[in-house]
Amino acid sequence: FAVMYTFGNVVSVLSTGFLIGFLSQLKKMFDPSRLVAALIFIGSMIATLVVAFTIHSFILTLICCIVQWLALFWYSASYIPFARDLIKKCLGGVM
Repeated sequence: FAVMYTFGNVVSVLSTGFLIGFLSQLKKMFDPSRLVAALIFIGSMIATLVVAFTIHSFILTLICCIVQWLALFWYSASYIPFARDLIKKCLGGVM
């Protein structure tokens, strides 16, 4: 599951690059407002594949998938105006 999920995310990023242009996609991904989320997302995809193919640990793979999903969620929210602020307010009220 984790490998297919990660490849799905890679295809998703590549498809948006195909639609808007790969250079434009890279510029938007590494914009200062998205840099941390993009790096965590890319790092978690790499970590998921490394753990799934080499370590074969179910728990670590699951943790990597959860981090990957959270990073993708936060990265995607950066494209919606004020979405990150709304998420912070909602989670701030819960915690």
